[in-house]
Amino acid sequence: MNVKAFAVAAGIVWGFLLFVFTLVEAARGVGHTLELLSFWYPGYSITYLGSVVGLVYGIVSGALIGAAFCWLYNRFVGAFSEPKGQSA
Repeated sequence: MNVKAFAVAAGIVWGFLLFVFTLVEAARGVGHTLELLSFWYPGYSITYLGSVVGLVYGIVSGALIGAAFCWLYNRFVGAFSEPKGQSA
């Protein structure tokens, strides 16, 4: 897998999800579970401005975690795959 492409995709997905969930919870006036994310993301809150802060944090952290996951995946697949050039 391409690490850069996977990192960008993971960052966009996580940032978008965090943005949308925060907007929904801010509109409903609840969101005690999402409020726990303020421990990891300083400045994040369940507000409309907090959704934008969450979008930025989500893109960055999603990209970093996605890149790490893809890199590890590629390393393990390469370690356990059959060596090239050998046929049965």
